[in-house]
Amino acid sequence: MNESIALVAREFQLSPNHAARLRELAHVKHISQDQIIARALDILFSLTDLLEPSSERQGWSFLSEESLEQVWDNDSDAQYDNWRELYAIRTR
Repeated sequence: MNESIALVAREFQLSPNHAARLRELAHVKHISQDQIIARALDILFSLTDLLEPSSERQGWSFLSEESLEQVWDNDSDAQYDNWRELYAIRTR
């Protein structure tokens, strides 16, 4: 399927330094300045989504999940999963 993408022309003002850096980056990467700006906006919007109150909690949870698994889900910690047996506590 060949989907056509609707484009909207926008005009932005950049400082001379930013304009030069954008031009140089486009030249080095062999892509258009528009493509660089589109990618930068995708990154910005992704960050904005992460900073939403509900998403922030999910982001932190995602980042910490692997570390917590390393701490809790390992052989040396597994012995404490049977703490009742380890400390000779009778079940009721």
